[in-house]
Amino acid sequence: MALAVVCSAGAVLGTQFLVSAAQGRETPRVEEAGPAGLGEWEGAFMLYEPVWTTAHIVQKGLNIPEADTGLVVSYVGPAARNPGEQGDWIGIYEHGRLDKAHRKDWDWVCPNEHARCMSFGSAIVPAGNDGLESGKKYTVAYWLDNASESSGTPAVTVDYVVPW
Repeated sequence: MALAVVCSAGAVLGTQFLVSAAQGRETPRVEEAGPAGLGEWEGAFMLYEPVWTTAHIVQKGLNIPEADTGLVVSYVGPAARNPGEQGDWIGIYEHGRLDKAHRKDWDWVCPNEHARCMSFGSAIVPAGNDGLESGKKYTVAYWLDNASESSGTPAVTVDYVVPW
């Protein structure tokens, strides 16, 4: 799935390059050319559409609950950024309500092995103790530099609708 998304994004960008070159226009920068339908761009950051996982996620060392399910969230950031060393994290919220009271759950973008963390990849975010509700829309937000809902705004958000 992730490979298909990356290949599709490459095809879109390649087509845009060829069309621009044929028309004698300047080639657009990558951060301005988000592929339609594949996710959301905001500046130099992108979130692809999240994917549900049934894998059990151990919750940050807590035993309540012992394991959870959640979303796999693929991201792209500036080439030199290491999300693990920068304190980047991803939260799942009730749709459009980006405050701690309406956050379902969260996790670090790269919780382990910071030296191997890259400016792109996928993070697994728990879905909260109550999980996600069937057919409901949620907002997934990527936060930078240990920011919180009260001290900043997310770098990028994307909506997710529970498919069952």
